[in-house]
Amino acid sequence: MKAHDIWLAGTGVYLPASRYVAQSDGTAPASTLNRTNNRRTRVAIAGDISAPDMALTAARRALAAARAHPADVALLLYASVWHQGPDGWGPHHYLQHHLGLDHSLALEVRGGCTGTFGAIDLSIGYLNDRSTAETALVIASDNFGTKLVDRWCMGPLSGAVGDGAAAVLLSRTGGLARILSSAGTTFSEMEEVYRGDEPLFPPPVTEGRYLDFGARAAAFQRRAMREGSWLRLITDHRAHVQEVVEEALADAEIGRGDIRKVLVNTMPESTAKDYLDSFGFTLEQSSWAHTEALGHLGAGDHFVALHEMLAAGALRPGDRVLLTGFSPGITYKAMVIEITMADPS
Repeated sequence: MKAHDIWLAGTGVYLPASRYVAQSDGTAPASTLNRTNNRRTRVAIAGDISAPDMALTAARRALAAARAHPADVALLLYASVWHQGPDGWGPHHYLQHHLGLDHSLALEVRGGCTGTFGAIDLSIGYLNDRSTAETALVIASDNFGTKLVDRWCMGPLSGAVGDGAAAVLLSRTGGLARILSSAGTTFSEMEEVYRGDEPLFPPPVTEGRYLDFGARAAAFQRRAMREGSWLRLITDHRAHVQEVVEEALADAEIGRGDIRKVLVNTMPESTAKDYLDSFGFTLEQSSWAHTEALGHLGAGDHFVALHEMLAAGALRPGDRVLLTGFSPGITYKAMVIEITMADPS
């Protein structure tokens, strides 16, 4: 999809000051250390600060960075991965309440680790189709510090998860980066990777069962290998990763050589290298070094990375940047932006 005259007007983040290391000093269980080969894994930990409260801070910072007022916001979309608060309650309405956005449409987006991409796609359509709508606010936030998840190792390739929030304000009137294109595709046969042998009812969390993506993926792999479909599935997965990048580049009317940096989900170094190599880039060309000390922040990785790289001077006006990733389902997303301002504040 080509994006016409839609900009990222401002970014804001909330990152906890605390950084913890998984090592044999008691900060991580022995089972985790065994699975992570005793490597020192750093993550951001928010303690008892809720995800919606981190989101509120990030949103206010994004509005301030864009010199925008809540009255300007026509749409609020909130992306999350983990539990947000009381069951049956909407964190997007909490943000709407405390930001003063009762005049805006507010919705929660459950798109996994690419939830912000889906929210931005929806925002582009909303802004283009409504003559009076000038800005949309997209927020992602998660706090994984609960009993039913091992933040230090979500799965064999996933690495550790961290806490934090990112917000980005989209505008029709200019900003720090122009969206050139957005692309997406899916491979729904692979939803079984994240379901494994778990029953659909009752939901595991209602019975106090642990979230273990590693066990689910292992169960899926055993079944696929028995059926003789494993190699095809892995090959098709890699093809989808490449396809979505190719589509985003084609719609932006640029090639790989025009890309200055690639922003990806935070993951272990070896996994990141293999992933980037699959569509023609290196670790050094990516955002990995700017976010590896934070852990995987759910749907917030890419826009935390963008904010941090702009603040560090790693991106300059004229740079074309590729953002890409995938999430359980599997949904594959990619976006190309062009930096127009160097300072996110």
